[in-house]
Amino acid sequence: MKTVIYLDELLLTNFLAAAMLLLCTGLLCARQCSGLHLLAGSATAAVSSLGILLPELPGAAAVLCKALTCGAVVAAAYGVPGPRGFARLCAWYLLLNLLLCGAAVLPGVQSANLCVYFALSPGRLLLCCGAVSALLRAVLFCFGRAGPRSVAAVLELDSAALPVQALCDTGFSVQDPLSGRAVVLLHYPSVRDGLPQALRTFLDSYFACGAAPPPELGVRLVPCTTIAGHCVLPAVPAKALRVGSRRVQGFLAAFCRPETPPEHWTALLDSELAGQLGIR
Repeated sequence: MKTVIYLDELLLTNFLAAAMLLLCTGLLCARQCSGLHLLAGSATAAVSSLGILLPELPGAAAVLCKALTCGAVVAAAYGVPGPRGFARLCAWYLLLNLLLCGAAVLPGVQSANLCVYFALSPGRLLLCCGAVSALLRAVLFCFGRAGPRSVAAVLELDSAALPVQALCDTGFSVQDPLSGRAVVLLHYPSVRDGLPQALRTFLDSYFACGAAPPPELGVRLVPCTTIAGHCVLPAVPAKALRVGSRRVQGFLAAFCRPETPPEHWTALLDSELAGQLGIR
């Protein structure tokens, strides 16, 4: 029996379904993406659904292709907030897709290259997506959220644009004692690979043996006091921090390397900067 698939319905339905599942993934991982990033992730998922039209791939190749498309969808929506955070986002997005398949199982299911096709109307499929989202929200309402929500942002340095997960901490109030400028705290291992080579080399040496900063980098040492004690953080002037169309300037980007890596952020902001970016 032949099945007729209308590409416009296929793409639109998968676009909307992916948007709901990506939002659910953010709820579970305590992360938030901007509207443009959500559109990019949903569009990537919609295009990947065309895999059902391709010739059947061998089992290993189909699994690899599906893993790559899943990673591309998550990266388009949430970026790559460190290996651990990215793996967690991918795992939840995959599990939610499996949950959706379980919610929409009907006779006549077809599949190709691990893309599943259900012989049901787009409205019913989207209703199943809504059921998955409602179930998740009910569970979070009863048992609590995963934690404070971070927002996808872009930090601009002299010659680099770093995708980060920005989190507002009302108790964080570090400032440069000389200029009084606010400080954004970055988790160094998560942003290391995107930094300019000279700055990365210095920071590796600083965290390894406390090397003195070379004058040409413009590094400032900012004192900071935490529950673990007093420390000095290396910081450099940043061009801007962007969240969607909002942008703030005039702050320092400081780097830290705690023993326990944070799960929900790669950039920590104070209340004032977060307010200017619309982060709650």
